[in-house]
Amino acid sequence: MTIIGVYQPQISAETWQEQFQVTNDEAYTREHFEKLVLIEALVEGLDGPFQMGAFGQMQAEFPDDPKRMQVGYDEGLLSIDGETLIQRKMNCVHGTGPLRFAAYLHLYDPQRPLRWQGGEATCPPAQEMPVRLLLLMPYNACS
Repeated sequence: MTIIGVYQPQISAETWQEQFQVTNDEAYTREHFEKLVLIEALVEGLDGPFQMGAFGQMQAEFPDDPKRMQVGYDEGLLSIDGETLIQRKMNCVHGTGPLRFAAYLHLYDPQRPLRWQGGEATCPPAQEMPVRLLLLMPYNACS
């Protein structure tokens, strides 16, 4: 797996307000977005189907408890060049590759590796989200 980028999403006032309606707490809503990232990755050479449920990051407080792993979500399958969104729904990233995708991840810690079914992957430093991903993979407030 190659991590193409780790991006800090731009959260509009409207999206912030939508999330605030869910949490009903300003501090909690701010915390919700502080460590949120969009991860763009390319996976190749799989022996079996890609498992999105195994893609994420262990939390420092629970390093050996897979039930507490932060898992990527709201994923989108991208074209191999990353310029087109093929599908965006749960379990849309499937097959044996090559697969390029983007997924959101909460509580991201840049000091910790990402885990996936093939082991671990290191990430480049977080940066602003490119315009193509702002258009293809905007953040959706969820309940």
